Amino acid sequence: MDADVRQMTWTELAALCTNLEKACTKQLKEEEARAFASLASFYASKRKAQGDASLDDLLALIEADLSTGYRSANEAANYADDRGAKRALLWGEKATKLLKSLLARYAKQKEALTADTGVFVCEICGFVYVGQQPPEVCPICKVPSFKIHEVKKEAI
Repeated sequence: MDADVRQMTWTELAALCTNLEKACTKQLKEEEARAFASLASFYASKRKAQGDASLDDLLALIEADLSTGYRSANEAANYADDRGAKRALLWGEKATKLLKSLLARYAKQKEALTADTGVFVCEICGFVYVGQQPPEVCPICKVPSFKIHEVKKEAI
């Protein structure tokens, strides 16, 4: 058995099925999309609550992704010569760097950063934007604003 193979976590399985659901939806495969949505919901229900993580904990995880996670993933994508994975990793790394910057601002400004404004997330690349309206086009992956959704204030 390959040393790199490991059992996926509930969270990873939920994310994978959510992504497969989106792919099936784009391909107009509604039955398959519903099946993956059901699986994503099942796996999401199995996740254990992370408890109270601090902002520093989150920043440490982001730093680990930026320093080692993306490097490993890019090596695998280069080895497989997978242009789609390379593009997604580029978008993800850019969005993660912007998120790190946004969280650093939040650490200084706290609730004032999001007071009287919206928080928006691109469903394609994960870009996070704080402002009154989402940008017309995502600056990372270039999708139109209808793919950028507002995060409800209760969840922030």
